[in-house]
Amino acid sequence: MYKANFCLRTAIRILKPIKNFTAKDADEVYNQIQAIPWEEYLDVNKTFAIDAVVFSDEFRHSKFVSYKVKDAIVDYFRDKTGKRPSVRINNPDVLLNIHIAQTTCTLSLDSSGESLHRRGYRQEAVEAPLNEVLAAGMILMTGWRGECDLIDPMCGSGTIPVEAA
Repeated sequence: MYKANFCLRTAIRILKPIKNFTAKDADEVYNQIQAIPWEEYLDVNKTFAIDAVVFSDEFRHSKFVSYKVKDAIVDYFRDKTGKRPSVRINNPDVLLNIHIAQTTCTLSLDSSGESLHRRGYRQEAVEAPLNEVLAAGMILMTGWRGECDLIDPMCGSGTIPVEAA
């Protein structure tokens, strides 16, 4: 996964699915999440956070889904060890992603952490910069391989030539 995070130019994040399931309500989500052997993915002494993406008539609020997943994980550890892992929103040790489309749920480990479009080379923020992932995708779609000159029609913050380099 490290290589994917490092080399994929058009990815925003790399997710490793842990479990796919269907759930019609919050209790089913809780039960499915609590049934996972969490000691394989998370240590009780580590911190975690949940990023929820929800497209569902039943689950309308991503924060509610995040809390349900958090409760299931915390309750799992409390039942097994008497301790609970802590939640840390910023820079957690383990970042989890739950994606719900109607009743189809996928829980994944987020191996990227911060969005991969943030390459770290911008010194100063400019007004409306082109997203680095979009620029890399545009270059790949043109078929440009460095055999000829590259012309940047945007002429803004230089994102296209930097991504082409």
